Amino acid sequence: MKSMIKLGLILAAYAAAACVLLAMVNNVTAPVIAAAKAQEETAGLAVCFPLDTDGFEAAKDFEPQVSGSITVENLYLAKKGSAVIGAVVKATGPTYDKATILLGIDMNRTLTGIHFLSLTDTPGFGQRAAEPSFYEQFAGKSADDAYEAGSDVDMITGATITTRGVAQLVKYAAYIAAEYLAEHSGGAAGSGNAPVITEAPSVFTYDTACSSLFPDAVFTEITESADSAEGYTIEKRYTAHTADGTVIGTLVSVRGPAFNGTGVTLTGVDMNGIITGVRIIELNDTPGLGQRALEESFYGQFAGKPAEAALAVPSDIDVISGATVTSAYIADMVRVGAAEAVKLAIRNGAALTVSDTHSATTPAL
Repeated sequence: MKSMIKLGLILAAYAAAACVLLAMVNNVTAPVIAAAKAQEETAGLAVCFPLDTDGFEAAKDFEPQVSGSITVENLYLAKKGSAVIGAVVKATGPTYDKATILLGIDMNRTLTGIHFLSLTDTPGFGQRAAEPSFYEQFAGKSADDAYEAGSDVDMITGATITTRGVAQLVKYAAYIAAEYLAEHSGGAAGSGNAPVITEAPSVFTYDTACSSLFPDAVFTEITESADSAEGYTIEKRYTAHTADGTVIGTLVSVRGPAFNGTGVTLTGVDMNGIITGVRIIELNDTPGLGQRALEESFYGQFAGKPAEAALAVPSDIDVISGATVTSAYIADMVRVGAAEAVKLAIRNGAALTVSDTHSATTPAL
């Protein structure tokens, strides 16, 4: 017993010493890292604004601007003597993963160039956005251009999502910079409204999913152990009822295979055996492809279909372009969830019958 206590004290001492050393290392390295990043940012100003200037100064009255998942963090004024001749903004936003850029613009709303401070996309594909052959195309464009990948922005082969992400990031950053110059420094006025930045769709929580499928209903979770049906796991069951206790529908969540790992869907069925809707609780798929299952244009098409429908793709359910396997996996989870929801509805008084015509449709990988 004494040896165990002694060993515990020794381990605690080692852990404490390690924490102290880590803190000391962080105190030493953090300022160095911050200084290096600041130096890189300062050097990048002249790279993306290669006109004759006397230097740059931070705009003290600039407030960070956010739209969707894009943030324009800083704005620097390019000056010649006391005159403002342009600006550089620092902006961060999603690509396939994420990028931070510096973007230069003159008083006529013309881009002078962009410079990547960071880009964490796939090597050999998305990383090519940081190559001059791609980013040099932005110099000379107007802040009022469309910035549509494949139209006025050349695509990176094999990196469509990165191309679109960078184009959207440049578009919003250019607009913010140009509008600031127009409002504060006599720059040219724009010809349009602020660009609409679409935010990546996200999964639902159980609370938001339930309330959106049966608005104004009260929900009771049915406490049962998780079981499986056709290899899918039934995770949660709910009844939806009115304030007086009348059951108006049932909801079942199902975990099943997805293109990357597993996913979870929640399917609602009314007492007539009609699917009221589907919500996705969990999905970790490819951004811009399989993750588009989180868009209402996909999951919304299940609503109004009979719970006993085959829900096969592509005959019953339209597939997501480029994500057929994901579409089929989700359709199968919904199909299983709908069948289980019908069983729960029958247990709560629905005059329905259980169909045994369902069969898995997911294509083999």
